[in-house]
Amino acid sequence: MTQRWVLDEIVDPFGAKIVVERDAVGAVRSARFDLAGLPRVDALLSGQQTAEVPDLVEKLCGICPAAHHLAGVRALEALAGLDDITPTAKAVRRLLHLGSALETHAPRLLATDREAAVALKRFGKAAMVASGSPGHFPITAIPGGVRAVVTSEARDDLAARVADVLALTIRVAEQELDRSTTLPVFSGADVALVNTDGGPDVLGRRIRAVTAQGATLISGAAASAWDMLVAEEFPGRAAPRPFLMALGPGQGRYRVGPVAQLRVGELSTPIAATLQTQWLLSNGDAAGARAVMCVQAAEEIALLLDNPALSSGEVSVPVGDFQPGAIGVGWVDGPRGLLVHRYQAGEDGRLATAQILTPTAQNEAWLAELLTATATDSTDPLGMEDAVREADPCLPCSSAPVGGMGLQVDTVSVEGRN
Repeated sequence: MTQRWVLDEIVDPFGAKIVVERDAVGAVRSARFDLAGLPRVDALLSGQQTAEVPDLVEKLCGICPAAHHLAGVRALEALAGLDDITPTAKAVRRLLHLGSALETHAPRLLATDREAAVALKRFGKAAMVASGSPGHFPITAIPGGVRAVVTSEARDDLAARVADVLALTIRVAEQELDRSTTLPVFSGADVALVNTDGGPDVLGRRIRAVTAQGATLISGAAASAWDMLVAEEFPGRAAPRPFLMALGPGQGRYRVGPVAQLRVGELSTPIAATLQTQWLLSNGDAAGARAVMCVQAAEEIALLLDNPALSSGEVSVPVGDFQPGAIGVGWVDGPRGLLVHRYQAGEDGRLATAQILTPTAQNEAWLAELLTATATDSTDPLGMEDAVREADPCLPCSSAPVGGMGLQVDTVSVEGRN
């Protein structure tokens, strides 16, 4: 039987509700962003033929489609036991991912620098088109590699524009850092993907976690170790409250995204690394972190465009069979943070199970801390918008202009009464 979910018939994509809990004397006990109305889409993949999964994953999320596309393909490769892909496939996938990051972050920079925001969005889209994804939903990657190389014409067009784009990203980052506010200290850990040197890498093959004080919890674990690193306190729920297993449900909360990326290690490109140092010294906010990561993306794209593998070389390698019972984990650090796809192979070439852990689900505990701190002073919806923008959930409301989120605040007593 075909299963069809129309999400806008289940939940208002522009609606957002915050639940504030007060004790018997009216003091705020907690506040949280309500994710209950957002169904998990894992079930859409369970039972599907593995050959059909890439097409399904492309359209799982209209807000972060490139991240889901790449994480899903990586999970299938892990499921088949594929250890590596060609240098050309790596380069083309990276161009897609970095272009997507610029296009995603650009609208959040409109209020700071409209000219830069528009240019970044156009350049990010051009990078995605050059990598083989002209539409909204990406089609660049296939299990084992990519569909095609970047043409020399597309590469040269990007190369002619990248210096100006880099200058604009630096300009907007400096503006964001000048206006940056101090970020409240998060009691949990920071988690991000890293390269072999331990520096943040949006397509890293290792994961790193550090405490609020900077102590290392996970130095660089592979995706195959995921089941020993992270568990969900409430499996299957829209708000599963994932935690680091080494610390347990109470102490093991963590966050992902640009803030976490800047805290887990030193960026690999020089200009972004300098801005990262400035951000760290000021304990900057998420808007500043996003701007710094835009600089990192532009610098990386400039380096990629000088890489001969981008436009020549083998685009893919053969992918083996999926053995029943095998588990494959694929991940990327998307614009909003770590996205994890975990698949288990079943019989007859189908997926037995599929689990997807989004940045929104992982950041829900962080957002709850931000909202609780805000609600202690005021439960005015306008005042809570800043907290929502910090954690940046994968909902249209997070990109709304000031006063435009339409947040609904519900207050309940400790006994659960409205």
